[in-house]
Amino acid sequence: MVVVSLLGTAAALWGATKVSWGSDHQLGSSFDAVALLALASVAGVFAVNGWVRRCLGAVIAVAGGFVCWQAIAAPGGENLLSGRGLALLGGVLFLAAGVLVVRYATTLPAMGARYQLVDAERRSGDPDKDMWDDLSHGEDPTRNERGT
Repeated sequence: MVVVSLLGTAAALWGATKVSWGSDHQLGSSFDAVALLALASVAGVFAVNGWVRRCLGAVIAVAGGFVCWQAIAAPGGENLLSGRGLALLGGVLFLAAGVLVVRYATTLPAMGARYQLVDAERRSGDPDKDMWDDLSHGEDPTRNERGT
């Protein structure tokens, strides 16, 4: 859901830069950078974990609120079927994605989580597998408990 929201944000904001805003064409072009931020956030959300992910979610939510504010406060007509409407849609999606990231930060998958080390106390009973696990933990499996 987060990825779909972020990709939808990027598409909507990119689209907002390509269509007419009515009397003010300059405002729409300022959303290119925010569209790139939305695309970068897709990778960022899964590259970090814990409190860093929550901070990233807060940044995403604030950026979404900023986009919504810019779209609403822009001078010109109130036509939501123009660049203004696309920007507002992108802002709402960005805000929603940020809230979802903050809310579900601990349950979202993370890159490399599959390869995290297992606890040293959990032994499999297979000496070969245990030896490789010891190597992964930085222990020398050729040394026995007596230090030889």
